[in-house]
Amino acid sequence: MMFSVVVVTIGDASGQFEEGMLTVFYRACHIVYICWRRFKKLMCSRFRDVMVSSRSVLLCVRSIHTSCRMNKRGPLTIDGWYPRDHMPDDYPKNEEERRAAAIKYGMRLEDYKPYDKDDCYKYAGNYPDYGCVTYDHKDPYENWSDPHYRRNWGEGVSYIRHGCLQILFTEILFTIFLWTNTVIFCRHLIPALIFCWIGIQTWPKGRKWKNDIMLKQYPYDIKRAYPFTDPRIYPITNYTFEPGDQ
Repeated sequence: MMFSVVVVTIGDASGQFEEGMLTVFYRACHIVYICWRRFKKLMCSRFRDVMVSSRSVLLCVRSIHTSCRMNKRGPLTIDGWYPRDHMPDDYPKNEEERRAAAIKYGMRLEDYKPYDKDDCYKYAGNYPDYGCVTYDHKDPYENWSDPHYRRNWGEGVSYIRHGCLQILFTEILFTIFLWTNTVIFCRHLIPALIFCWIGIQTWPKGRKWKNDIMLKQYPYDIKRAYPFTDPRIYPITNYTFEPGDQ
């Protein structure tokens, strides 16, 4: 980046002095403008280089995951990775698309059934409707890949499992009313209420939770003087050293 040094000979006349100052000002503005354009061009070129390099890195990473030379697809070899192959597509329009969707999700054609397109709550393209097969419906003695949830590796899940609310289909424990639950609740609630009642009682011969003290003493009756009167007009005699009346 080249910078020019401008030397202006200022004469004694005022006209030459003003002309020289204007020339210096104009040339300085021109130099600043040129510097700004070169800096902007440099930054833009560097930004483009960074974006191109970032895109190249992303393409390389994706090619590694989808390369046939890796012997296996990348996402399928990582536990917990949502496979790219299982992303839902459009709703199947003919028998060929239904067959391709069934093969995609590892199901038989007669068992494959996508969600209804008119169901605005569950519709998810060609994602299959696995039905209401929950934890309670599965065999507890089966050798599951994940015994905690009774699931096997690669097993599809219902779309409703992706929701954030707890939905139970058996409802056995929630439809039968048990008096034992009420008894257990009262066994904890009633003693707590009794202790709270004892703690707030203030009978004279009861247990005292604080020492007895007198009211705080003030030399003047501030309440009578409030808000604009001088409190010294209303003195209060709490005690005195004068002898009492005989």
